[in-house]
Amino acid sequence: MENDNKIIEINSRRKELDNIIDDGGIEDWEEDYNLISKGDYAELKKLREIAARNSPKDIYALWRLGEAYILCKEYEKAIEYFKPLYRENPDYLDIAYSILDALFALGKNENDFEWVSETKVMRLDKEVSDFCYDYIKGKRKPRDLSDVYCKLIVEGYLTFDEEELLKYLNEDDRFELQNDESVHGTLLKVQREKKNK
Repeated sequence: MENDNKIIEINSRRKELDNIIDDGGIEDWEEDYNLISKGDYAELKKLREIAARNSPKDIYALWRLGEAYILCKEYEKAIEYFKPLYRENPDYLDIAYSILDALFALGKNENDFEWVSETKVMRLDKEVSDFCYDYIKGKRKPRDLSDVYCKLIVEGYLTFDEEELLKYLNEDDRFELQNDESVHGTLLKVQREKKNK
């Protein structure tokens, strides 16, 4: 159950930070947003089934239907639905990331799918902390945690949320955190190198 909620939260945050807006107009977006806000994923699935039926060549509409399967916790169905769509569109990252969402929700990993092209999966490890360090070290002013998280989103599929990233970086003595008790309000900077006397 906790993994399911984490997937929904990371997925929602990824979209919020990417600022994805439906080309169909604000009304379609508002209806989706209202259903997602209410947690009415069954109704969202119905709405997206209609959109996919009405636009069978619209990759975005087709992907959104698969995403609705994931939100309804129909993970196996989502993976089967996405397989042909992915094979036709291996570079469409939203599809690849949704497949990963479903795999992780099932307790699997990225190796449990036959990928056409490599999809980078990022975990909290030295590579991530080094990336954050390299991004921040040249900056004069501290960086907002959301800014750093956005940079990581561009790099690959994240298996962690901002709160987990904050905890991880807090344990790395290369970073200095300015926290106002809010994860999203946290500023990061790197520790200054001490000069030898």
